[in-house]
Amino acid sequence: MTSWQGAKLLFQYELRRSWLGLLITMLFFTYISIVMMPLFKELLDNKTSNNVRWVGDLLYLTILPNMGFLMNRSYLKYWQKDPFTRKIAYWRTLPIGLTSIVISRMLQLITVLTIVGAYFFVSQYLLLDELRKLVTTGEYIFFALIWIGYALAIGSTYVIFEQLLSGKKYFAVCLGYIVGFAAISLISWLTDMEIVFRTIKAAQDQEVIWPIGSLLIGSGVTVAAGLWIRSKLAVRNLMS
Repeated sequence: MTSWQGAKLLFQYELRRSWLGLLITMLFFTYISIVMMPLFKELLDNKTSNNVRWVGDLLYLTILPNMGFLMNRSYLKYWQKDPFTRKIAYWRTLPIGLTSIVISRMLQLITVLTIVGAYFFVSQYLLLDELRKLVTTGEYIFFALIWIGYALAIGSTYVIFEQLLSGKKYFAVCLGYIVGFAAISLISWLTDMEIVFRTIKAAQDQEVIWPIGSLLIGSGVTVAAGLWIRSKLAVRNLMS
């Protein structure tokens, strides 16, 4: 069995047993879209002080990288039961190579992110009349691709820690990410960067380098993350 054949088998197996998790994830992002509606209406108001706009940066930076992860009982209890380590340990007992395991995991990240990301951005555009007045459909696609590239890049780094650390350590790292995103949002506010609005402006100006660059960076980080995970899993003690 080649690495790609093994990855395909694992990928198909995970998708077959994860449809409910995908549905719950989409429902969660439906909720996020609804919750963000009043906030986004204020954010899209040119008269709104940028004292409020930093919240939009924080929400986008924090929430969007999670679009590539399925919400299910195992994931919600990863810090208690460490299901990722258990799954890898089990797979290592099967005639499937490490490369197949890593490729399958990255394919799952990309697939779920593509489905949930498309659903989230389409629903957000349909729900927000102010957003449709601000950007055309083509410009909004530019905007969405910029953030999907970002979500892919950061989501790939999450997968590194998911695969290489215990559940409790992974939980601590996730908390660290939130602190980091809060710091970036604060800096954005203090320096008038307004990250979300800068990406909207780039989309309005059809600066094609933004979505292309974001997707290329996201793809590059995904490949680098996969190679790093493969090298570290080869020496990781899965019994500890």
